[in-house]
Amino acid sequence: MTIRDNSEKIFPLPSRSIAEIPPKRREGEGLPSAISQGSRMTIGPGIEMKGEISKCAVLVIEGKVEGTIQCDHLEILSRGTLKGTAQVETAEIEGLMEGDLSVSGLLRIENSGCLSGNILYNKISVAAGGQLSGEVKQSEKTLSESEMINNKED
Repeated sequence: MTIRDNSEKIFPLPSRSIAEIPPKRREGEGLPSAISQGSRMTIGPGIEMKGEISKCAVLVIEGKVEGTIQCDHLEILSRGTLKGTAQVETAEIEGLMEGDLSVSGLLRIENSGCLSGNILYNKISVAAGGQLSGEVKQSEKTLSESEMINNKED
């Protein structure tokens, strides 16, 4: 990959593998080492996916996903959408999520984020402008995916 400046000089950029690209972080924040050393997956803009994703340390959604997610850290970026069920340790929502979400750690909804459905969390942060609707509960103990689905049917 190269980059050009205004004088049309070409500068080569060092190639990086996906494993070398860190997830988006705020200053002073970092992922736990167990998560940062694990597997990562990005659903890029314009990509649509249906199915199940599991055993993923970091999942970044910029496209459209419909299905069941089980990962350590979930990021739905501003152009991303998720419809379905997700069971995660931490979540950062800048885009849209509809469905069942269980977060055992911190759920962060950014100013452009919109989250609706059955939401179970341990800790929550909602930025001004962030939207949250549906059945929202705080819990010290998160429910398993099957418990969350069974509660929804009641």
